[in-house]
Amino acid sequence: MNHPVTRFLTKTGRYSKDEIDLLEKALVPVELPKEMYLLKAGDISSSFYFLEKGAIIQFRLNEDSDKHVIELNGPDSWVLNYKSFSSREPSEYSIQAYEDCILYELTMDAIHQLIAQSQAFLQMGSILSTTTTRLNFFDTNASADEKYHFLLSHQPELLQLFPQKLIASYLKITPETLSRVRSRI
Repeated sequence: MNHPVTRFLTKTGRYSKDEIDLLEKALVPVELPKEMYLLKAGDISSSFYFLEKGAIIQFRLNEDSDKHVIELNGPDSWVLNYKSFSSREPSEYSIQAYEDCILYELTMDAIHQLIAQSQAFLQMGSILSTTTTRLNFFDTNASADEKYHFLLSHQPELLQLFPQKLIASYLKITPETLSRVRSRI
């Protein structure tokens, strides 16, 4: 159980050694160089990924070609476009490597095969709910201070991986507001 994905999953559910072995065989290692895309807007997401090393940004471009950040990922996190993955519709967003990445892919077909072999793999649904909970929080009317505290509590490593402009976009606040919040804390 030294695989980074299985170390993470055993924190969120119970799996037998045989189930862990099945999962490890289903994972496909992926190297993604900086600035390469994991998913482009308009494509349908058919996989989710565990990020072992690197940093990932999920975004859409606004009319000025500025990146509107939807999600930031650092090591030991799951990367997916939840809406496209669950609805099977084209993605509105792109997922791109912010720096060189090592990931492990789990395709939708592999997930279905794992669940067919063991109902224990239904526990992996918690991965999807964790992602949507975090994204929904940043869409609320929470104050800038509350959003920043949430980030500090749940994903402090992102502050070391990404510049302030991207962090601000992720929190749905301006860089100036983020600067004021940081100076107060």
